[in-house]
Amino acid sequence: MDAVSGFRTRLQAIREHLDGLDYTVLPRMSDAEIVAMMTEMRSLADRMVTGAAVVTDAAYRANATDHTAGTPLGDFLAAAEGRTPSQGIGVVKRASKLAQNPKVKDAALSGDVSPDHATAIGEELGKLPHGQLSDEQVDQAAGLFLDRAATTPPGQLKRATKKILEEVAPEAAPSPGDEAARIAAQRSRAVKDRRLVWGSDGEGSTWFSGQLPDLEAQQLIGTLQAFGEKGRRAERDEAKALRDKRAEGHITDSQYLSARLELESREARSTAQRMADALVDMVGLLGSLDKVPAAGGQTPRLVVTLNYQDLHDALEGKIAAGVVHGATGEIPVDAGSLRRMCCEVGILPVVLGGESQVMDMGQERRLVTGAIRRALEVRDKNCIHPGCTVPADLCQAHHIIPWWDEGPTSLENLVLVCRHHHALVEPDRYHSRDQWRIVVDPDTRIPRMLPPERLKKHLPQSPGESTTDRTGSATMGKESARTETPGSGENSAQTALVA
Repeated sequence: MDAVSGFRTRLQAIREHLDGLDYTVLPRMSDAEIVAMMTEMRSLADRMVTGAAVVTDAAYRANATDHTAGTPLGDFLAAAEGRTPSQGIGVVKRASKLAQNPKVKDAALSGDVSPDHATAIGEELGKLPHGQLSDEQVDQAAGLFLDRAATTPPGQLKRATKKILEEVAPEAAPSPGDEAARIAAQRSRAVKDRRLVWGSDGEGSTWFSGQLPDLEAQQLIGTLQAFGEKGRRAERDEAKALRDKRAEGHITDSQYLSARLELESREARSTAQRMADALVDMVGLLGSLDKVPAAGGQTPRLVVTLNYQDLHDALEGKIAAGVVHGATGEIPVDAGSLRRMCCEVGILPVVLGGESQVMDMGQERRLVTGAIRRALEVRDKNCIHPGCTVPADLCQAHHIIPWWDEGPTSLENLVLVCRHHHALVEPDRYHSRDQWRIVVDPDTRIPRMLPPERLKKHLPQSPGESTTDRTGSATMGKESARTETPGSGENSAQTALVA
């Protein structure tokens, strides 16, 4: 059997052995056996990935798909494997880096280094000044990179490039002046290439893409991580507070379990989800502190356009809602989101004619002013949900008697709740849900949250609690909760809600 036939035969044998693996035996294995099998298969998988890259690079160098299919390799992979053309080209480039140096390629084929390490080493070897290095020096550099691969993640190997070059060819290493010039040029390119773009995915989400120079990116990443860690600390503190309250007898096991399950849904957020929430929290904090600069004479805002009667119907849950006019176009908004928007936004009545011409525009009415917001933070200090320790600057202002039900925007009718608990306490039009609700103590004027009735029966009842109604109207008369509604005489005209 010649070498070519042997290669083909062994490859077929690998396929047959893979087909013959019986994964149903895994439940019968001990933990040690499962770990051993996992380790062995992952090592074999790395070697197969490396082998595929080596063969891919060979096909590229031979222009094999051009000859057999009249198609460049990148496009061939895109068509044959369901990739995009750019992904196909990426596969070819990655294979070229991995297979570039014989010593690195052989180490990856034997399983001594991962394909990710081999690719990273190939990329760094490509940055060396080959015109000034002998083959022996390049080979020596490859060996030094392989030594470091045992203890260094692939992404960090680039940090060793300068030191390795100084070791194998000090005469070719850049001088301090050259290095300073390189860093300055790199910074200049990064500043020039900075960008941030976004667009709608058509499914209710907006995508973002971009890049920043390293210095500015680290500032942003550090701030996002700080917000994320702040959330993690709040969750740990909340869990401890719940345990302490149960141990001290202030809450029952049933109440503890209910609150703990709710907390676990937040603890289960992925790092990517936490970073997304951190970005939203950052923007919300800037807005609450009135730190968002004006552009074109006004601060950034969302505009929801709908018939005035439809606005109230939407806020009361009678219809779906309206349309937000944002940077990515018109965005349908559901009633629940619209109700929460109305807690801290500005309302600007705009009377539109039959062809949507602006006929009249009233004065913007800010629902929660900076002064009210600061007073809320002093009074509530954090989310008022029992055991929740999300700090005030990351909370949202919530109307006890809803704005859409003519509740006033006053300190007595507002509380701070975190994003998660805001959704839990937002009441519906007919109070048909058995949910957490907010009441205000008639003596201290301090708000507190009461549990759902199905949970409340498991808890010791506080004095006077049974006299408090579901919406908190026992402590705030409905008449005193009424405010003048903008544009109340224009039910037949359209109104724009501006946030």
